Amino acid sequence: MKKLILCIGVFLTLVNCTGFVVKKDVIANYYLIATDVPENMVLSYYASDSGDNYEEIVPSTVYEIGHNSKYIIAKQHPRTFPNPPDTAITNYYIVPIRTNSATSMKKTVIGPLTLEEFNVKCKELNIQAEIKFSDVMKISK
Repeated sequence: MKKLILCIGVFLTLVNCTGFVVKKDVIANYYLIATDVPENMVLSYYASDSGDNYEEIVPSTVYEIGHNSKYIIAKQHPRTFPNPPDTAITNYYIVPIRTNSATSMKKTVIGPLTLEEFNVKCKELNIQAEIKFSDVMKISK
């Protein structure tokens, strides 16, 4: 009986570990994904030549996202599992949109940045303020 309960427990654990609670296309091969709970929301890159792997490029918890034709901008509250996101801190990430994954996408990400650093970098890169942000938690529902 104990072996049966153990086998059922292992099976349920494996079944629950597959897939995402959120998988939302952002642009091109960039996705918002969350495993288990929305607080795990990350920005990732999916390359068809890498099997079913999604490369995390902005860690959890991404809570707002916007983009234009050149850049994805992500706002993030840092999270260290098992703690909830630290909403007292907001990090900004600038992700150049690329169409090939010859090198790690994470290496191209600019951030984490403070608001002041973000504003300076936006001026340097000529990123205009017209980028509209979407509330990621509303997307995940």
